[in-house]
Amino acid sequence: MRTNEEILAARAKLISGTKSVRNESSVHELSVVEFMLVPERYAVEEQFIGEVLLLKELTPIPGVPNYVAGIANIRGRIVSILNLKILLGITTKGITELNRIIILKYNKMEFGILADSILGSRSISSGQLARKPVTLQGDASRYVKGITADGLVILDCVQLLSDKSITINQKQK
Repeated sequence: MRTNEEILAARAKLISGTKSVRNESSVHELSVVEFMLVPERYAVEEQFIGEVLLLKELTPIPGVPNYVAGIANIRGRIVSILNLKILLGITTKGITELNRIIILKYNKMEFGILADSILGSRSISSGQLARKPVTLQGDASRYVKGITADGLVILDCVQLLSDKSITINQKQK
């Protein structure tokens, strides 16, 4: 027989929406890089990261959606750079030379995302991820894989890098 404390804890967990995203048989370790989009902490899985660089030069492109910060020349490759703060609806205070660029890659898609700072890397059990926060609505929620108990938002890089609405001026076949 369960105690009242156990019953109340189970109810609180159910009400708060922190039920695990995956069942126990599919729990695995996620190796992530944690970064700041002030005032929030985000992370992306290391398997999708090509490199992390200091923002040196960013060329704005006219006529693109406001979440496209511009392009950067990365060792001879022209890479589009997205401002996730705008895409996710986070208040932004501008871009500085202290920003970092995280180059994300999946299949044939590659682009950079701006980060205010890099906090480091760590492993997270996928069983620790709670459902997407209810505070994220619309477009922002589809790019979130889950959130940890300490408030770290894990981005869904497959969704982010596969989203056709982010691709600009792609030739139609």
